[in-house]
Amino acid sequence: MAAVRTYGGVGAADREAERRARLLAAGLDLLGTGGLQAATVRKVCEAARLTPRYFYESFPDIDALTGAVFDAVVDEMVARGHAALAAAPADPRGRVRAALGSVIALLGDDPRKGRVVLALALASPPLAARRLAAGRRIAGLVGERLGAGVTARQREFAARFLVGAFAETLTAWLDDPAPDDALLDDCTELFLAVAAAARGLTP
Repeated sequence: MAAVRTYGGVGAADREAERRARLLAAGLDLLGTGGLQAATVRKVCEAARLTPRYFYESFPDIDALTGAVFDAVVDEMVARGHAALAAAPADPRGRVRAALGSVIALLGDDPRKGRVVLALALASPPLAARRLAAGRRIAGLVGERLGAGVTARQREFAARFLVGAFAETLTAWLDDPAPDDALLDDCTELFLAVAAAARGLTP
């Protein structure tokens, strides 16, 4: 068995992972501040302080990097939502507020992430497909928590409506930020109202 090569005590796999993380961080910054046109292989490599050789070690092209940045933000959003729910009060309002608050806090603290998963996805066909897939994924998680007394169709319809409306609201908020608490209060009440109304939809 061949020995694992190390450099400075760090194995090859760890060095590759560190380089990939630097490329993702550079991609997020360029995409989130300058848009799709700002993220080129050359600019990403310059920002990450890596040569193109290392870019292509992790990504076949700039679209692959852009997709990976998008996926990383969505994964972080879902993970934060799960963590918020785990620590949330048991009542429905408290749970909705905790989950929505985790998303608003994530995007409010780092608007670059919001621009990547919301605004840029509208201008890029590859990202648009990812946005649809992410919407379905998150709607599935929302639907699981709509409670008893709703059919599968009511659950799916209401969840997609909620996720789509929340995404559009956040997109507008990133362009013209209002106080976080006011946004969270309003979105919480709308989520609860739609969830209650789901029982009246066509079964």
